[in-house]
Amino acid sequence: MIKNERQYKITRSKADEARVAISELDNAPLPDGLSPEMRELQLQALKGTLGDSETELADYDELHDATLIEATGIGEFPTALIRARIARGLTQRELADRLGLAEQAIQRYEAGNYAGASFARLVEIAEALDLTIHYDVRLASAG
Repeated sequence: MIKNERQYKITRSKADEARVAISELDNAPLPDGLSPEMRELQLQALKGTLGDSETELADYDELHDATLIEATGIGEFPTALIRARIARGLTQRELADRLGLAEQAIQRYEAGNYAGASFARLVEIAEALDLTIHYDVRLASAG
């Protein structure tokens, strides 16, 4: 998941590099000793990389228009907070400023998907993002 503009730029660059490499492989003659099957494997690998990059870029871009971030369980809550920050159009620095923290604190939290954050901190972050959170607590059926 792309979490900031720096990662977005890196992913976009990787996608551009993959496109160039695919084009070059498509247009280059088959070198001696390389089978057509091996060339096809190279192309498939590059196309897979490109597809993954394009999916991540599209997901990040779509967040800017989002009004609903879904999390199907408590384990997805940290990712939902990151996605909500992006949807709000806030940088990590701007969120840090709202919380009175250093930008590096938000970077560390997000890099680890908030694994080191207390519940109280997660609540502060949700409040700083002006989120309304709805949840259900469902008991598994006895059986």
